[in-house]
Amino acid sequence: MIRFEMVTPDNFEGVIGLKLREDQIGFLENNLYSLAESKVFDYLEPRAIYNDEELIGFMLYYFQPYGVVRQMGPGEGSHEIHSDGQDYIYFKRLMLDENFQGQGLGRASMEAAAKYFKEEYPSIAFVELMHYLDNDTGSRLYESLGYKSTGEVRRTLRPGAENEYDEELVRRYYY
Repeated sequence: MIRFEMVTPDNFEGVIGLKLREDQIGFLENNLYSLAESKVFDYLEPRAIYNDEELIGFMLYYFQPYGVVRQMGPGEGSHEIHSDGQDYIYFKRLMLDENFQGQGLGRASMEAAAKYFKEEYPSIAFVELMHYLDNDTGSRLYESLGYKSTGEVRRTLRPGAENEYDEELVRRYYY
């Protein structure tokens, strides 16, 4: 059974030791960067992902109440997403260790996360995420889970770069 736990001194080393497959590197920042980001931007919520008692992955998200404008991470500026007057969750990152991929655990983690978010934040109307335009595997997975394209492509500065931008497609899962 998939569950989510706070990142603590007991699981910190395990979380930062999780690895992507070689062909996935570059699709998201590493977990150490994500944990540092969550300390600087205190609205970010890092969670370790477990399958029963085994650490299998990591996710990073935040609750976005309607009307709140946040100072976002590097290159993202300060903005409020057009949410049609509704609260939502922004699902910033999810990764599974390379040893647990291809077993249906990514799909199970995404499904469990959608339930977890609604339980933790009952006022949310949707979950939003973005993915690189060339991430075909992620695109198919998100579409199959009900994350619909909004048609919006956001351009953000790549972390650590001065003039290198990424373009990502915005998707939403509505409750």
